[in-house]
Amino acid sequence: MPYFSYQAQDSNGNIHKGVIEALSISEAVKKLRENQLFPIKIKQTGKHQIKKVPEESVIAFCRDLSELLRAGLPMDRCLALLGQQETNPAFKQIINGIFREVQQGANLSDAIEKHKDTLGPLVHHMIKAGEASGALEAILEQVSLYLERKRQFKQNLVSASIYPVLLLTMSLFSMIILLVYVIPRFAKIFEDLHQEVPAVTNILLKLGISVEKYGWIVPILLAALFLIGKNLKKHPSWKKQLDLMITRVPIASKLILYTDLSRFFMTLGTMIKAGVPLLKAISLGFNVISNSIILENLKPLYDQVKMGKSMSSFFSSGSSFPTRISTMIRLAEEKGELGKTLSELGEYFEKETEKILQRLITLLEPAIIISTGLIIGTMVLTMFSAIMGISDVRF
Repeated sequence: MPYFSYQAQDSNGNIHKGVIEALSISEAVKKLRENQLFPIKIKQTGKHQIKKVPEESVIAFCRDLSELLRAGLPMDRCLALLGQQETNPAFKQIINGIFREVQQGANLSDAIEKHKDTLGPLVHHMIKAGEASGALEAILEQVSLYLERKRQFKQNLVSASIYPVLLLTMSLFSMIILLVYVIPRFAKIFEDLHQEVPAVTNILLKLGISVEKYGWIVPILLAALFLIGKNLKKHPSWKKQLDLMITRVPIASKLILYTDLSRFFMTLGTMIKAGVPLLKAISLGFNVISNSIILENLKPLYDQVKMGKSMSSFFSSGSSFPTRISTMIRLAEEKGELGKTLSELGEYFEKETEKILQRLITLLEPAIIISTGLIIGTMVLTMFSAIMGISDVRF
């Protein structure tokens, strides 16, 4: 079905922009009018542009909606208040669209379904389960806690890598300054004294000249490699090869495995506790797996559960997964606490991921300091030994 970009005006005179799915322009106009919007401009667009909404806005929306519903406010009033206080223009437009549909009698889950590309399928299915169980306020709170935990986990990964990257950048910058600025001026002293530049210093001098002349090519090559790699990752065959390479690197493979298992089990646990059926939770859980090799190993889980087998039997037979998983899930199945245990497994693998990352950074920091220190130290010692040799100059 084609998409149409539009600019429309509501009854209060406010201008709205967005994309709507329809069979024709006339149907798009009809849909806009049903939402009390009067089109100003409308044209067919090549494909649906997914609006970028900050994760913090989605978390705040779920948390605030839960609190307002607990306070006894009707759904349409809650959405109207949230739309008024939202500062992000794209998300404000989405909330206002959801508000108009709810005001016309639609369920919250049906209104949100149209925006699940932006909000994510997890939010839609959790809200649908909350409406069916009559515990929407509690479910919305669970969603906000889950999204906040996921966001915090990503922030911890980024924060942990800042110092080593900064350290490596400053070390490389120091070496470039020595090669491009210090050593050439140092070599000029030998030239003025008509003395031959020492061999090692001469090598560094030529390296510095090369960096000065052709160094600009390096960032271009790195940017090109990054863009090529990013495009290749979109092709399943190339992505699979890259993921396979990662799984063969000892520390990286464990880090990727634990990160994906943490996301997978947290998603499963949150959804099962919300009342989402197990098979639906598993299929949605596959969406958070980043590594295609791990995803391939997990895919048979859906078919086994569909055939009536237990989750624990799948993980006990899969040698690529830690044995802790099958043990904990088997105990959970016996006690009837599957959702709680899956969330605990997610938390366990999250902590293990942070431990591995911390150990890696603990080893990486001294490795960077020692290696760059040796390189810079060698440069300085080379210059110092050359200075000592100046005393042998004959006048």
